Amino acid sequence: MLIADSHEFIELYRGDKDLRVGMEMLKVAPDIKFVSFAPDKASPNDRERFGRATLQEIGLPELPERFALKLLESKSIRFAQKESGGIVSWMPGYGRALAATAPDVILENPFSWLTPRSYQTYNYARKAGVPVVYYDPGDDIPITAKHRLMSLWESPIVRSAAAIITYNEAGKLRFVVKYGFPSERIHVIPKPVDVDVCRYDGDLSETRAAYGAQPGDLVVGYVGRLATYKGSATLFEVARRALSDSRMDGVRFVFVGDTLASMESSDDYRIPNTYVTGMVPHREVPRHLAACDVIVFPDVTRPGAFPTAVAEAMAAGKTMVVGIGERTEFLPLKHGENAWLVPPSDADAVFDAVLELRRSRSLTDSLGRAVALYARENMDYGVVASAYVDILRGVVRV
Repeated sequence: MLIADSHEFIELYRGDKDLRVGMEMLKVAPDIKFVSFAPDKASPNDRERFGRATLQEIGLPELPERFALKLLESKSIRFAQKESGGIVSWMPGYGRALAATAPDVILENPFSWLTPRSYQTYNYARKAGVPVVYYDPGDDIPITAKHRLMSLWESPIVRSAAAIITYNEAGKLRFVVKYGFPSERIHVIPKPVDVDVCRYDGDLSETRAAYGAQPGDLVVGYVGRLATYKGSATLFEVARRALSDSRMDGVRFVFVGDTLASMESSDDYRIPNTYVTGMVPHREVPRHLAACDVIVFPDVTRPGAFPTAVAEAMAAGKTMVVGIGERTEFLPLKHGENAWLVPPSDADAVFDAVLELRRSRSLTDSLGRAVALYARENMDYGVVASAYVDILRGVVRV
């Protein structure tokens, strides 16, 4: 079985995650081959991070046999002025490349609305009789008047897909409501993650000492971009209040990340009980996760999604305080079972959660163990890749 997939952009700032599922599918199914199409231009995030315009300039990861990555000449098209994103790609030769490859099935990661790439995929697949399977990150995409209008011509294309894979129940609901896609052909499979890589088991004494933590201290971490809309300011407010509350003695707050192009500054987060790492290589994230006792994601609703940082913290088996409120359709987390859920961007609730976890280390440990087990059984790349292969084989047989 020859699988072709395509991307609006391949992003390298988080390693090989955009290529990893394909690589893992080759491991679980020796009879398949994989071809991935992507624009030669770097994504906006990669350009910002690496200061390079193309993927070749940044440097591509080593790929296994039976995996071909084809970078196509492309143009970047800006459709909105945003701090992060607002650009899609146009690959004029993509349709011809698909025809020359003649795949048995196409696995496509569509944009939040159908970009030129999805129309090219549809046109080729319809003519060649090749099934298409969408895989979707389950992001919260508000259905605005513009989206309702576009759905008039997008719906027939989306409904032609043989199946859809999405990371969460929110993604499933979006395809049902917006496009009228049959729910029985939608597979909810959590975001894949490399569990073993996320679980750092080396010595952490120097790392915790660098944070300013003393033996017995509770280290509370935030991992990700430092930006108000990401919720980092909420945890900083908790740290600021903790300075004058004796119940928070022995609690250190660590911010693993930087502000990138934001109008905010990482210096804004530096007070006596905090530590800011600045930007760290992705390979260093597991060590910082391991060095923290609790990881806080103050707001995962702007927009609602299944962030990679959350998936990695789950894989690492970290006790998490997650600002999600009642919007639990985005993450496979249950309050008091495998995470501590609070209203989004609620500094009072985060403060109280940290106090509760500080008082009860047994609760902290039990939440971490439960989420670690869930990640191992449902999110490890091998598990997810096997599920994808089964779905693809099923639509090819049909």
